[in-house]
Amino acid sequence: LWYFFFLFFAIITIGSDDMYSLFIDTHDLDLVIALYKDKKLKDKEIKESLRNHSDYTMPIIDEIIERNNIGIHDIKEILVVNGPGSFTGVRIGVTIAKMLAYTLNIPIKSIDSITMYGISDNDTNKKLVLIPDVKGSYGGVFENNILIGELFYKTKAELDEYIKKNNINKIVENNIDFNKIIEYFENIEPTLAHLVNPIYVKVIEALKW
Repeated sequence: LWYFFFLFFAIITIGSDDMYSLFIDTHDLDLVIALYKDKKLKDKEIKESLRNHSDYTMPIIDEIIERNNIGIHDIKEILVVNGPGSFTGVRIGVTIAKMLAYTLNIPIKSIDSITMYGISDNDTNKKLVLIPDVKGSYGGVFENNILIGELFYKTKAELDEYIKKNNINKIVENNIDFNKIIEYFENIEPTLAHLVNPIYVKVIEALKW
């Protein structure tokens, strides 16, 4: 139903000349939707939805668009967090982002959740960002807010050993700096919608539920 609602408005709504970007993040318990106008944060909604991302994501997008007096066709760019995170959550956000980008024929860009938290933190010293699951964590090490090496998955025992061996003193809290996020997106190239794929935690959340 929501798909046809947005498709309808994409066809009939005349867009403005302003540059609106829509940010979608459903990888965690908090559902985050943000609207940028000309690369500046204009509005955002953060909702703890547990396992109900599918019920809330599209209505929140609709609400943000309506209260900012724009139409869906005014959105000129989709920005999405593609995980790692829960199987269901990540899939919902990525699917909606791809659908909107394809339907509106606009660019789409993605960021992984670990990089999002890493660059949001003000400390430029060596730090570790973690996305935990039951048996371990996805992680990445940052220095000067740049990812060192690749993202990894380690069990709890492996992670304890890794932290000691690499002399890591700080583990980053999962906060989002919306200004730094838009700066990051400005410096990466858009991709085709079908090339944006979810990253899931090693132990798929759907199997645990």
